[in-house]
Amino acid sequence: MITQTAARGGATAAGSPSVAAAGPAAPWRDRVLTGVGVYAGYVVLQVLQLFVLSRLAPRFFWYDDAQAQFGPMTWWLGRHMEGGRPPLMDPEQGQAGNLVADMQYGALDPLHWGLQALAARTDDVVLMSWVFATLSVLLLGLGLLTLLRHHGVHPAIALAGALGTASSGFLLWYGSAWWPLLWSVAWLPWFWWGLVSRRTVGVVVLAVSTWALLASGNPYILFFALALVLAHAVELVRDARSLRGLLAGPVVARLLAMSAGLAMALPTLLSTVQMSPYIERQEADPLVGNVGFAVPNLADVVLGSPTLMGQTNAWSGSLSLAPAMYTFLVAVAALALVDWRRALRSPGVLTAAAVLVLAVVFTQLPTTVAVFRYPVRYLVVVQVVLPVLVLLALTAAPLLTRPRLALAAGLIGVQALLAAFRAPVFFRWHALAAVLTVVAVAALVLALGRAAGPRGDRGRRVAGAAAVVLVLSAWGTVFVGEQMMVSLSDRADVLDARPDLGDTPFRVFGSYDPTGSTVQDYRRQLVATDSAATVITPGFGGDFGWGAGVIRGNGNLLGDFATGTGSFAVWQLAQNAHWCRNYQGATCGDPQLLLAEAPGVGVPWIDLLSSDRVLISDAAPEPLRAHFEQPGWTLVRQAGVFREYQREDGLPGRVTAARGADVAEVPGGVGLGRGDGPMDSYTVSTGGSAGQLALRTTWWPGMEATVDGQSIPVGTVDGAVLRLDLPAGLDGARLEISYVPIGERILVPSFVVAGVLLVAALAVWVLTDRRGPRGAAGRRHRAPAEVAA
Repeated sequence: MITQTAARGGATAAGSPSVAAAGPAAPWRDRVLTGVGVYAGYVVLQVLQLFVLSRLAPRFFWYDDAQAQFGPMTWWLGRHMEGGRPPLMDPEQGQAGNLVADMQYGALDPLHWGLQALAARTDDVVLMSWVFATLSVLLLGLGLLTLLRHHGVHPAIALAGALGTASSGFLLWYGSAWWPLLWSVAWLPWFWWGLVSRRTVGVVVLAVSTWALLASGNPYILFFALALVLAHAVELVRDARSLRGLLAGPVVARLLAMSAGLAMALPTLLSTVQMSPYIERQEADPLVGNVGFAVPNLADVVLGSPTLMGQTNAWSGSLSLAPAMYTFLVAVAALALVDWRRALRSPGVLTAAAVLVLAVVFTQLPTTVAVFRYPVRYLVVVQVVLPVLVLLALTAAPLLTRPRLALAAGLIGVQALLAAFRAPVFFRWHALAAVLTVVAVAALVLALGRAAGPRGDRGRRVAGAAAVVLVLSAWGTVFVGEQMMVSLSDRADVLDARPDLGDTPFRVFGSYDPTGSTVQDYRRQLVATDSAATVITPGFGGDFGWGAGVIRGNGNLLGDFATGTGSFAVWQLAQNAHWCRNYQGATCGDPQLLLAEAPGVGVPWIDLLSSDRVLISDAAPEPLRAHFEQPGWTLVRQAGVFREYQREDGLPGRVTAARGADVAEVPGGVGLGRGDGPMDSYTVSTGGSAGQLALRTTWWPGMEATVDGQSIPVGTVDGAVLRLDLPAGLDGARLEISYVPIGERILVPSFVVAGVLLVAALAVWVLTDRRGPRGAAGRRHRAPAEVAA
């Protein structure tokens, strides 16, 4: 029966099996109940999946950069909120302390403020990581489900697709380290749905998702949001058979909605642009322009499976030991089950195909292109868009002939063979993944075939059972890879002769994780809390600095310990030339650069940039250790592998050099930069001649200074730190230093403009709905599934 149906040409776009199952003949109450049931079922199954994963791998999302950068900073920002807003700068964190320069933190984004406030409500950092991941995964899955239902995909198949895609490999295994990936990708299907939805609420969703994507901190996703817009515009022109399709009222309303989203994201975007001339990022290889690192093999990209260990193209690279190459497990095989000539004429298919091709091409870019690096990051877009393309195309034009079924089986075989080539020792896991994929594809075929044929009681039972098998297969895929990684961890323990770590999945950047799971654990371990000091260490070791009491990256912020450094995605260009810091905050480079005298201030760079307290590791270069034995510094204590020194120059606050000026700190005058007030306040006197102050505060555009309320020019020491030239004749004048980036100045106006644009978008939409072809006739042609959704 399946092949007979397919031989007649399959279901048409209007009479596809999914639409037939949920068409207008069904009472509206049934459609609503079906829609609610599908959404409730997705939420329950997704939460259950993540709950089981949390029991199998409790620290899955507290890993690598999540542990060293995003988690601690998110918690710290939430704990230091005032008036519902986080600080913009903490000079005690050195060049890592400009929280606006790294857009991943969302210092000027109210959506991030909500996440920060939520994170600050708990001291259990592992729980915090799971809450963030759960919110992101649910947001993604619900968006996918809404998009698929809008296009008429059968409820059960859409549910399986949402589950399988929202737990795809790159999203989970790399998103567990890079939280901005989770947050940004979660908004992509909502943006897509906002572009195509015929509902008024779609205008609001489009505005909010545009805002969220632009301010997400993941600029890599923006290429594909733009591609969605352009590809959808092509579909509009194709369907209207004229460019006039781009002038319709709904299109104008959507453009206004996207403009509103852009206005809301402008504080983040313009501040990033303002900082960009003064930041440093990894540059392209000077020899051939590409080192090949993190460039995935094209075969791995297009034939990903649940157990595939992706291989990079770097000659000296190694196998990526994470099952990150898979998506919804039937997606690749189901490509063979579509009549693509007919499918490409159906709504959404051309858009999905265009974005997929672009994403696949982007995965093959050089390692570094301008400020963008590691093209393996684009793999997540492939894994989100491929299932959408396949399910939309299957809904519109299934082709379930025997030759196509054989081709699908062949694709599954090739997937298994490639996975076995990459990691032959796990052939049993590859076989299990192949069997699971065969079962899932068979269930998909049965569900599609039975829906297209006669629907007696037996047919309904078969279709229902097939749908359950498909959903459960999608739900369980993630556990195949997770358990395979547990077996890999056991194998590594034996080969490396190390203690058995239990049922812990292997992770490249540390299967053994000694760090704590609560804020109290961190506070007990750190050499200092609720204070600031400059830490000088060449590295943090295999335990991430846990044993030494100074942790890599931002981890020390969980004890409110500012170390003059932190995690880096961007560096302040001028300062990093004098005090090199690696991405985890360790000191690198030639020590003589730090010991050289800073121009115009008469002190070496190491004194100019250091706090009044310095913790220097016994493993630091000997010239740096010897420097602190000289006059001007006093040894206070030996704290494990660190020696603590205190500065004895008598200068207050963050002032590290002064000429021709007497300066004293105003009580409580040194704090965080918040934009609405000073972060430094001093009293200064200069007598009959001008004076000069230099501070250890890293200079960034947006720095301002006033003396008794009057603005004075803000200078720098070689572009690295703040220098102030004070006029003569000051006697106890009040000096205030503030940080006001452009995003802070336009924050309120931007949201006012956004509100106006959104109201205009809604007005255009409503007027068009009443007057134009989108009126009653338009509503009659609305996709049946959209009503239920």
